[in-house]
Amino acid sequence: MKNNPVIAINESRIYNRPESYETMMEVGPKVCITTANHPGFMGFEQLIQTGIHPMAGRYGGGSIDMRETLNPLAMYQYTVWKDVYSHEEMHHDNFDTIYELCGQCLDMVIEGPWEAYYEIRQSDLPSIMGMTDVPAVLGEAFGKQQSIPHIALAERRAIAVGDHWVMKGHEQAFEEGAVKTLQWLKEFVPGMVGWMLLKQTGASAIGSFQLDPEGMLKATLGANPPQYNTNYGAEIPSEPPIPARAPAQYLVHMEWESAEHAHTGLGYAMVDYELRGIHNNGVLKHLDKGPYYMFFAPMMEQGMWRRKLVS
Repeated sequence: MKNNPVIAINESRIYNRPESYETMMEVGPKVCITTANHPGFMGFEQLIQTGIHPMAGRYGGGSIDMRETLNPLAMYQYTVWKDVYSHEEMHHDNFDTIYELCGQCLDMVIEGPWEAYYEIRQSDLPSIMGMTDVPAVLGEAFGKQQSIPHIALAERRAIAVGDHWVMKGHEQAFEEGAVKTLQWLKEFVPGMVGWMLLKQTGASAIGSFQLDPEGMLKATLGANPPQYNTNYGAEIPSEPPIPARAPAQYLVHMEWESAEHAHTGLGYAMVDYELRGIHNNGVLKHLDKGPYYMFFAPMMEQGMWRRKLVS
């Protein structure tokens, strides 16, 4: 909405192994500190995939707990900004540092990064979520050579992210139906913490590492980075340079007390007569693709930006 901040979600798929977690713990805080240099930066959440919703995704081979078996796994990094220009300006002003730090992570990346912008259409989230602790079990887990999410994320709150592609001309009807569905879940289903409805408005070329050909092909380990430039030029854009997805993409972001609460709660859309009618007519009949739900656990976060949300 007009008065809400902008969320840039950096999506990648990473190698599920302990070394990847060690890299994230080494590089991630440095990226956060660098990003926080910019006055337009409002907060972040780093999410690690723990599974999927098999009924919502219609994938019988998946489950809500795939922390040890899913490889690669998704990593979604939400960064929250005053506006698009603030995010792009941060990348411009800190390009050499960000390029060097992100380059240290490439040996764990299987796909990505892709950084799309999302407008917060409506929200009903708690006003503040604090910084997530890094649990003391890390040392023991590394000794056992466990996979990434199994290390520490088992008992944290669960975040369900549902991917919906909406038919052209059906956006308003979908938004109304999605909000009614989410409000019903918040009122009647135990374990629902809060939600956001996000609409993709485009993508960041520089945040997606989509450099110009010379920068893309420059041989460097980071000490001699390429020039800041993309196929859209070297100026700082005030709107997403890469156009929005068509058909329109929406993400339904839901927070639950646990993955089990999320699994049961989403199932209400299939087995509760009242909610099924709301969801069928308000959501499913407007889709070109989806819904597909992944489950995540927050690994690191600073949620003070939630105080700025306007529903």
